[in-house]
Amino acid sequence: MMTTWDAVSAFDRMFDDVMGSSLGAATNRRTFDPEVDVRISEEEVLVVCDVPGVKHDDLDVTVQNRVLTIRGARKFESKEREQVMLGRSYGSFVRSFTLPATIDEGKLSAKLADGVLTISIPKHPKPQPIKVQITGGGEPGKLGE
Repeated sequence: MMTTWDAVSAFDRMFDDVMGSSLGAATNRRTFDPEVDVRISEEEVLVVCDVPGVKHDDLDVTVQNRVLTIRGARKFESKEREQVMLGRSYGSFVRSFTLPATIDEGKLSAKLADGVLTISIPKHPKPQPIKVQITGGGEPGKLGE
């Protein structure tokens, strides 16, 4: 079955995007939901979050009860009496991740560079076996004589 392109319908949608609000500014029904990678190694948990256009002051990172929470907002700024057709998404977001029990919350660090938030959470080192030196005075093979 062949479909045809409806130019009037496409134009109506575009017009609604641009002229949708009473002030003549566009609204976008999509919300900002950043992409996140979580990488776990023997030494650390690394969370890499794409937050282009989000300012340092609009981000908040917390850890409580082994739950990492990233809160933030990408704000839309426009000039007065400006007509805009929005293609990007804006708004507040919250992302939470349960962390393994082996993390060291006190050493968490976060860095924002080039629109990427990188959170590093070191793990406690795995306990290593300890060799215990045996001391004593008896001769080998003589028990309790």
